Amino acid sequence: MIRKLLFFIFVSVSLQGVQVWADSYEYSRIFDVTFKVMIQKDLYKALNESISVQKSNLTQSQIVYLLQKNPQYMPLLEEALQKLTELQTQTPEAYTEYFAKVKSRLKEEVQAPSFTEQLQKHANPGEPVVLSLEKEAPGYKALKLYINHPHLKNATDPNSKVLPGDDLRQLVLDFIKGSEQELWYNVFDFDLKVIAEALKEQHRSKKVKILGGIDAGTISTRPEVKAIFDDLTAFENDNFKTVAVRSVGLNHQKIIVRDPFGPKAAVLFLSGNFTQSCIGPEGDLAKVPAAERPEISIPNANHALLVMGALPAQITRSELKKTLEFKIRGQSQYPVSGSYKVFGAKKSPKEEAPFIIISFSPNGGEGDVNKSIFVPLIEKSHGPIEAVHFAFSSKAIQDALVKKAETESKESGHFQFKSVGDTPFAMREWSVFLNLSGLKKDLTSNKYSSDAEAPILKAVGDQGLQDLQKNIHVAPAVYGDRSVRLADGTAAKVTSKIHHKVFIFPEDETAVLGTSFNPSENAENNNEQIIIVKDSAIVSEARGLFAYLYKNGAGSVLEEANKRNLRAVPVNEEPASPSERDE
Repeated sequence: MIRKLLFFIFVSVSLQGVQVWADSYEYSRIFDVTFKVMIQKDLYKALNESISVQKSNLTQSQIVYLLQKNPQYMPLLEEALQKLTELQTQTPEAYTEYFAKVKSRLKEEVQAPSFTEQLQKHANPGEPVVLSLEKEAPGYKALKLYINHPHLKNATDPNSKVLPGDDLRQLVLDFIKGSEQELWYNVFDFDLKVIAEALKEQHRSKKVKILGGIDAGTISTRPEVKAIFDDLTAFENDNFKTVAVRSVGLNHQKIIVRDPFGPKAAVLFLSGNFTQSCIGPEGDLAKVPAAERPEISIPNANHALLVMGALPAQITRSELKKTLEFKIRGQSQYPVSGSYKVFGAKKSPKEEAPFIIISFSPNGGEGDVNKSIFVPLIEKSHGPIEAVHFAFSSKAIQDALVKKAETESKESGHFQFKSVGDTPFAMREWSVFLNLSGLKKDLTSNKYSSDAEAPILKAVGDQGLQDLQKNIHVAPAVYGDRSVRLADGTAAKVTSKIHHKVFIFPEDETAVLGTSFNPSENAENNNEQIIIVKDSAIVSEARGLFAYLYKNGAGSVLEEANKRNLRAVPVNEEPASPSERDE
């Protein structure tokens, strides 16, 4: 009864977005109803047909917005969903008769002038919907960035102190141990037994409800992951479940949600998986005693973004429900979801409040994350861009960068772009880093050469390209595939990668962090999380992440191409597109 009363509280609109006086329980209800309406094809179609001011179908975030503004529609939609489900098992005539009444009622409600006016204020589905708590309380309490490799304290200081890397494995364990009510998680890869044991212990000792997912393809291809999955499913009960997620693409998220309805509500967004190679501080050779372990045994370069607050937890929980409870798959089943903006607390009365934007794929933004989220971010940015990526192949983002390069070259004579890429992927024929270096790769000879038709060359000219080439780096030499001889004489393989998915816009105090989405076409059909942060302190730390890798890079993409040309041998065939199946 209390929840129903709370739902009908005052709703107001500010210039910054929708200000809703509702608690996190009501957001859960709004998200659930919205999703169910969108997957009930007849009801969703009828809702869209009733709206004359909207050319494209409503996104999930637009429906959330409208339900925040019009809580009186909730009972109508809930009743329609329940009744239509019941009537599907009865006669077609009964279903058709009731559905006709629903359509008539929808037209009556949504064609009212007040409704049209509300929707026109959020008619652009690419704009994130602002979610907030009652009395304009901050939507999240705090942000914290964790980086698992050395990084600079001050990216702009040539003599900056180098900070040690954080232990992301321990961060995950501490996050789990802090839960009291529920844990939701979804990961691509999972071979750390200590995390599996922590999940079981938290359920056993604290009665925490736990629902998690692991990519089904990884379970089937990696025996270590299957062992973890089998162990977790053997422990299964009504409140402890582990799902083999059968995604159309990859189930590539790296997310944990904690206690979304409590004071400890939080989300941990990671760039790395629950694996020794991704977040174990010892790297691949964890079983070798520390005194004998080679220095090059390090984890993949990763980071994590901790967001404390109920709203981010509710947003993320609602997305995980689609995957883990409803088990929908691919772009044909996931609704076009839009994105959400949540503000933190102002650091001073004169400053704008920091915020985060959260979206997910498949069908994030307007259905295309690269075009509707990342491209506008680049187009609207000011000043330098810094990037650190595992795999970067998006043609749409490349085109946006080339266009920006052309504009900046004309205005200031210089395109301010610096990057670090994981070396093997940065040198692939589809790599944006390769293309922005004005190079191409011949798959027959396996050699690199200048591309006289490169769009970036036309945008910045010969001198501009020479300047840019110096700024596009490959990874520090410590990252890569290595063979080592251990103290006992045995041979071992060590692998580490640049695994970040980061864009930084220093002048805008904005960065893409905690994101699993590699900027590529393939990622559009994966289960991914996309997080954009506007926060001066967090962005400063992110710049320290970038600056350390950039400063210690093994050279530019051009220099790496020249080295490889000296030892190139013909090859028969290479895969045409990036894959993270081996991450």
